[in-house]
Amino acid sequence: MRDLMVFAVMLGMVPMALMNGFVAFLLWVYTNLLSPHIYLYGFMISFRYAFVFAALALGSLAMGRLKDRGKFLVDKSTVLLMLFIVHTVVSSLLAWDSNPAVEFRLEYFIKGMTLAVVAPLFLNTRWRIHLTVLVLVAGLGFHGVVDGLKMVNSGGSHIIYGIPRSTLSDNNLYALGMVMLLPLTLYMAKYSTHQWVRWGFLGTFGLCVMTILGSNSRGGFLALAILGIWYWVTSPRKVLSTVFVVIVAVGVVQFAPDRWFERIETIKDAEQDSSFLGRLAAWKVSVNIANDNPFFGAGFDATMVTPIWEQYKYDANFIDIDIPKEMSFKAAHSNYFQVMGDLGYVGLIIFLALLASAFMTRWQIQSLAKQSKRDVTWAVDLATSVNLSLVAFMAGGAGVSLAYFELAHLEIVMLCVIRRLLMEQAAQQVAVAVPGREVAHA
Repeated sequence: MRDLMVFAVMLGMVPMALMNGFVAFLLWVYTNLLSPHIYLYGFMISFRYAFVFAALALGSLAMGRLKDRGKFLVDKSTVLLMLFIVHTVVSSLLAWDSNPAVEFRLEYFIKGMTLAVVAPLFLNTRWRIHLTVLVLVAGLGFHGVVDGLKMVNSGGSHIIYGIPRSTLSDNNLYALGMVMLLPLTLYMAKYSTHQWVRWGFLGTFGLCVMTILGSNSRGGFLALAILGIWYWVTSPRKVLSTVFVVIVAVGVVQFAPDRWFERIETIKDAEQDSSFLGRLAAWKVSVNIANDNPFFGAGFDATMVTPIWEQYKYDANFIDIDIPKEMSFKAAHSNYFQVMGDLGYVGLIIFLALLASAFMTRWQIQSLAKQSKRDVTWAVDLATSVNLSLVAFMAGGAGVSLAYFELAHLEIVMLCVIRRLLMEQAAQQVAVAVPGREVAHA
C-alpha cells in the first residue's frame, strides 16, 4: 500500500517537474535528502528518485526551458569548489589500485557536487532561495521528526542508527546532519507568516534535538554545544539569545535519556576509550598517507582499505600512538584527516580555503546589507543561519567523516547567490541615482 501511494504521488510530481525546471530542482533537493526508498518495501524501493528529478532539472537547462534562468557564479567560493571537484576527480583517477571504494564513492561525490554547481542557475531570487531552504528542512527534517517522535513515544529508549543507504548512514553522521539543520529550521520559523506554521518549525527543531540525543553521539553533542556557543557569541540580541540557549540546554537536560548522559561522561576518559584510540590510529594513518602522497592522497576512504592501512600504520609522525598489530582498518573519523588521506595536503588546503571563503562571503553580505537602502534583513538572517550550519559542520566534522556532504557545499553556494542578489540590488540603486542611466533589473 505504501509503495502504491508513493507511485501515485510520483505520477503527479513528474509532470510538474517536466513543466517547470525549478520544480524539478526542488524535487531533486528534496528526494536527495529524504531518501524515500528507505521507507518502502515493494516495487518502488529500487526507483531512483533523485536521479529522475536531477535528469529533469538538468534537461530543462540543456533545452532552455527554465524560466528566469540564473547565471553561473565566478567568485572565490565557486572557483575553490570547482578546484576541489577537479582535484578530487584527478585523485580518484590516480588512486591506488588496491582501493575498491573509489568508483562507488566518486559516483556519489559527482552527484552531490553537481547539485551545488548548478544551484546558481536555479536560485536567482529571494523567493526561490526561500523555497529551497524550506525543501532542505522538509527533506532532512522528516527523518528528525520521525525519530524524534519515536524518542518521545518510547520515553527515550528508541535507538537511532542513522539513515540507511545514505550519506548519513551512521549515528554520528546523522547527528551532525541534524545539528546542521537546526539553524535553517529556526530561520524558517522566523520567516513563516502563519503562527501554526511557525510552531510547526519550532516543533521540528525540538524533535531534531531529541533525535540528536537519541543518536547517542558524542560528536553530535559537541557540535550542538559549539553551535549554541557560536550562536550566542555572534547574536546581536544577547538577552534573547541567552534565554533561547538556556531553554534548549534545560530541555536537553530534562529530556535526554540516561544512556545519553552515560555516553557523554566517557568524553573525559577519552584516552582510555577504545573508540577514541581507534580515531587516533586513523588520524595517524591519514597523516602518513599524505606524507607519502602529498598531492593526491590515496583516494576515497583510504584508511578503510586494508593494504593501505597495513602499509602506513607503523610509520611514526607527530601523533604519538603505537597502533596494535591486531587493530584493523578504521574510518578517518574527521573531515580534515579524511580529506588529508583521500586527497593529500593539496586537497586539504583547497577544502579549508573553501570553508574559509564561506565565512568571508557572509561578512560581505553583512557589509552589503548595511549599505543597502532596502530592507534586506532576510539576507543577513539567512546568511547567519547558513554560517551557523557550517560552524556545526566544521566543529562536528572534527570527529566524523563527512567532508563530501552535499548539504554543506550547497550552503556555501547559497551564500554566494545571496551576495550576488545584494550586489545586483546595489547596482540597481546606483543606476537610479545616476541621471541618464537606464535602470538595471535584477
